[in-house]
Amino acid sequence: MNDYLVRGLALGGSVRVVAVRTTQTVEAIRVAHDASPISAVALGRVATAALLLGATIKDQQQIGLQLNGDGPLGEVYAIADANGHVRATCGDFRVETPETGPQKLAPAIGLGRLAVIKRLHEGEAFRGVVPLVDGEVASDLALYFHQSEQVPSAIGVGEKLSAQGISAAGGFLVQALPNVDPETLARIEQRVETLPSLGELFALGVTPEALLDRLVDDVEILARTEVGFHCPCTREHYARLLCTIGAAELQTLTEEQEITELTCHFCSAVYRFDREQIGALLYGARMWDEASSHEQGEGEAEPAGADGPGDDGGTGEA
Repeated sequence: MNDYLVRGLALGGSVRVVAVRTTQTVEAIRVAHDASPISAVALGRVATAALLLGATIKDQQQIGLQLNGDGPLGEVYAIADANGHVRATCGDFRVETPETGPQKLAPAIGLGRLAVIKRLHEGEAFRGVVPLVDGEVASDLALYFHQSEQVPSAIGVGEKLSAQGISAAGGFLVQALPNVDPETLARIEQRVETLPSLGELFALGVTPEALLDRLVDDVEILARTEVGFHCPCTREHYARLLCTIGAAELQTLTEEQEITELTCHFCSAVYRFDREQIGALLYGARMWDEASSHEQGEGEAEPAGADGPGDDGGTGEA
């Protein structure tokens, strides 16, 4: 079964609902990075959560979800768009699974912060930052919605692991729209608290639509989108990146290294450039140096992104 996301309204249009199955997507990310169980869980939860966020933006936009902590994982970062594409990376793909097991991210994340980065259109990005509640992703993101967007939200992300890798993964997002009554929110909160493990539910074949039916009544599905792991990196992108280090540094590379290797942090693809190819980039580097000399002192908009045996990932509300 292909991974997909559904979004819609429920309870007479008083709440927004999103649910996604990400089993194949998260496994593909794990394989791409050869991630250890705890690193795979971190990558999977952040990727699933980013896809849920992606359902709240428009075409040609993208959204990033970044957790930074003082634990061994360091950073976990995913970028998704409105078309169901997601990619993810972390500071260490081979973190040793702690005694608490691969489902508990807090020891591997540590204390830190969560940031949501929205790129609304080319050259313009907005960042909202909140402290980490527990490093398990769901509760942290619920706090973000409450503090940064003032939107009461319930979110859940989870997975089930096997000896082979990720055997099930997915999540949900339920958000109150303006003027929703408190009793409705209380009923949703009660259902979220009694929801079984998300990893087990998806492993049993529960669909995103069926998951939403467990959470709220009167669900109206408005859209269905296939989702998957996709990285837009290209050799041309990394050639341009090499030009930005300047002509002097490129000249040094041609003298000291036969092969220059660049690795994409989001998909682990390796791009190799020999001396002749690096030499061919010198003209572009000189052009970059010249252009940069005219722009000293000018700032740039921050980009929205840089160019995991067990089950439940938990839920969060705010």
